[in-house]
Amino acid sequence: MGAGKWKDGMRRLGEKTLAWKLPALSPAFCAGLAGTLAGGLFAQGMGLFNKFSWHDDIFSLFMTGTAVPLGRWMLYVFAEMEKWFYGNGHFSLPAVNGMIGLICIGLSAGLLASFFRIRSRTLSALLGAVMAAFPVVTALFGFMYTAHYYLMALLMVVGGGILVCGDGGWGRKIAGTLLCGCGIGVYQAFLPVLLMLVLISQIRVLCLREESSADWAKRLLIQALCVAGVMGVYFAGSKYFLWKTGLQLDDYLGIDEMVSAPLTAYLARVGRAYREFFLPTHFSLWDMYPQSLYNLYRLMLCLDLLLGGFWILRIRRKSRFRAVMLGVMLALVPLGCNFIFVMSEKIHSLMVYGQVMQVLLLVCLADWTETPAPAFHRAVSCGTALLLAVSSLMYIRYDNQCYLKTAFQQQEAISWNTTLVSRIESAEGYRDELPVAFVNRDRMSDRNLHNLTEFDFIRLAAYEMDIQGYLNDWAWERFLANWCGFQPEFADGRAAADWPEVQAMPCYPDDGSIRVIRDTVVVKFLDPDEGTGKADGG
Repeated sequence: MGAGKWKDGMRRLGEKTLAWKLPALSPAFCAGLAGTLAGGLFAQGMGLFNKFSWHDDIFSLFMTGTAVPLGRWMLYVFAEMEKWFYGNGHFSLPAVNGMIGLICIGLSAGLLASFFRIRSRTLSALLGAVMAAFPVVTALFGFMYTAHYYLMALLMVVGGGILVCGDGGWGRKIAGTLLCGCGIGVYQAFLPVLLMLVLISQIRVLCLREESSADWAKRLLIQALCVAGVMGVYFAGSKYFLWKTGLQLDDYLGIDEMVSAPLTAYLARVGRAYREFFLPTHFSLWDMYPQSLYNLYRLMLCLDLLLGGFWILRIRRKSRFRAVMLGVMLALVPLGCNFIFVMSEKIHSLMVYGQVMQVLLLVCLADWTETPAPAFHRAVSCGTALLLAVSSLMYIRYDNQCYLKTAFQQQEAISWNTTLVSRIESAEGYRDELPVAFVNRDRMSDRNLHNLTEFDFIRLAAYEMDIQGYLNDWAWERFLANWCGFQPEFADGRAAADWPEVQAMPCYPDDGSIRVIRDTVVVKFLDPDEGTGKADGG
């Protein structure tokens, strides 16, 4: 009898748990997750199943890089948790870290589709595909050592934002605030994602709910307080971990001045956010819409404006207040998407994932649209699906172009450096205990290098360098050690440059550019007053 009661109690508890937790497992959630994994494998497969490692990644193969001094205190916590969980140090593993990241994007896409009640499985799946193929993800995979942490932060911000914007009580609001604060503590650039979640949730209420102006204002005030609480959690965590570690905020990308700029500067940044939304000129946004994708972006804006106007006119018949507020919320969308331009003046392409949220807005507006003429709704849904399908295809192609460029350049750099090592070890008088001095270290050049000019249009972070930049990267010595197995004792190249024997030497790769002088192997690269000798392709 006791066992029967226990089983019956567990069954009722399970039913309650399912009723509370699993509305997310709707067809929209499953479609969003499936679309992410399918699109993500096509877009990011080369990054998942190959090891591309240079720049920051080659330096941070076995560590997470700078965390607390950059205000990313939760990144430090994640790193410590991972070290404890696996029982050893950190590793930059593309298949493991990348798949964790894709799953996090898929869960985020599924939660968004489910929360906003997207009825079309096609639109839900395409939303996930765009979120996985968006170039920010490709850029993150160029820094694979922290890619999974950053995308876990995205899931935290999306999940926390849904708790903040949902209909639950204060317990859920507080939990969502804490979750978002921790997510921002991994990467501050996800704050625009939260702001867009708030805006789109308000747009949804105005479009689909019959709610009094007082109730709507109360809802907006609560969500604004939660966003303020998120920033409070972030700054409190940053202060605590700076105190605990005895470190100070770095000046990298203006992080130490994020909230200390004068008011006039912030007003100018707000104007910049709007300008870049409608007429993107900053390279970080051009990275998101390369080539024909820019035309699709403009078409997306036109659809947003058309559907937004449709909804304003529709609800104006019922409530002028709601129509005005809907116009205000839609007018704030450019600021929400590009809020990173308000946060900092120094932006790069890893920082603009907020842009993908306008895709969510378009999906919502298209899916919610209903009129007495079903043909209009079908046209809007099919047109939006076609736009997103073509965008996904173009993003997938662009992502693979980035990886292809890196594959060629990494192999060329390995080959070039292997030849360099062979020539060093073949120099007359060479002994492996001798230190090696690289003169003009940042002027490595070779007129016979093959620079693939077909990839010159790629400027995405982690993939923007040509072969010259690849060779002269700041982490080149680590590249030489990891990929070519050569890690000698390094001597001061600047001091060796003043030796008369060195000044008389030709520059690499010419004969005589590598010599043993004063018990030092000297390798002389291009003199600063000479041309670059940069390869022009062919």
